[in-house]
Amino acid sequence: MSEGGSWAEVKRRMSAAGPEATDAEREQRRQAARTATEAYVLGHHLRVIREEQGLTQAQVARAVGISQARVSQIERGEIHHLESMRTYAAALGAKIKVSIEYGDRTVGAA
Repeated sequence: MSEGGSWAEVKRRMSAAGPEATDAEREQRRQAARTATEAYVLGHHLRVIREEQGLTQAQVARAVGISQARVSQIERGEIHHLESMRTYAAALGAKIKVSIEYGDRTVGAA
């Protein structure tokens, strides 16, 4: 076993070190982590598409009307607005689709 002990032991020590998070706090943290991961993956895919087209970040920045630094941020997953992503994707000849999934239904949202 590792130096940290079993997972149950690690959780016990962490619980003793500070107050337990509520279910709502844990869900909020999970959702924030999921959102950050999705943004990172989206940025990665946009970078791959840009590179496949032989474009530089500066060229995309000019086409979108933003700074090269902002293009770099987007490609690292620092995404703040869906419209920014749509504009970026459009500059690459791509589009972003948004859908709402609820139970066994999927509805196009935008």
